[in-house]
Amino acid sequence: MLRLNRFIPALIGSVVLLSGTLVAFAQDGSYTVVTGDSLDKIGAIYDVQAACLAKTNNIGVGDILKPGQILTISFDCPLYDGVDNVTTPREVNKNVTENLGQGGGGGATSTPYQVQRGDSLDSIGQTLNVSVDALIKANGLEGNTVLQPGQEITIPAGAPAYGLAAASVDESGQGGGGGTPSVTTSAEDLSKGDATYVVQYQDTLDSIGAQYDVKVDCLVSDNKIEDRTKIYPGQVLTVKTSCPRYDGFDIVLHPRAS
Repeated sequence: MLRLNRFIPALIGSVVLLSGTLVAFAQDGSYTVVTGDSLDKIGAIYDVQAACLAKTNNIGVGDILKPGQILTISFDCPLYDGVDNVTTPREVNKNVTENLGQGGGGGATSTPYQVQRGDSLDSIGQTLNVSVDALIKANGLEGNTVLQPGQEITIPAGAPAYGLAAASVDESGQGGGGGTPSVTTSAEDLSKGDATYVVQYQDTLDSIGAQYDVKVDCLVSDNKIEDRTKIYPGQVLTVKTSCPRYDGFDIVLHPRAS
């Protein structure tokens, strides 16, 4: 059975008793190893990444622990990212929403966000009402990037709301000073010429092709899409009037003039 040696200094804050194991998340502490322990098991108990636990204690991830060995538990470590069950997840990101813009989007300053289990760029964008495209650009990621628990990403300042895309930043503002990000929104149809479209949740290239009455192959070619089954919310697509008309089986919402 896992047991807690003591927390140093005295614990302040939430304390939970788990099958005889006292778990407190307020401050760093120490833990005394018992028979059968591993870094992964201890990491799961305290919701601390095993690799960081090893680094904190200057030992290897695969090292065999000895009963009586004292380990430092640092809550500066990322969240546990193994396959064991975490009984008491740590609370993180409690103050993220306070720094976001009213009505959605990023706030006046960039805000750090620690990835939780099951998070994706899209789920974070939806939860915080922040543009997925802005998250991708601010963190140098790809649209299909798989996020890891404990990974820290930045919620960029001035990011548009979910479903929009930060297109570019002017090099200088009018009258001097820095520019501000411009926001790309979706044109309804091609009645005014070539258009841009910001991909939404559950969109497919076929549904977009049907909306604009353009052939999917042309969308793929014009936007240099390598895998037509993989588009992501917030991605900006160019839709050109020069494309052939849609030839799929979906309903064409805005048929083009012949």
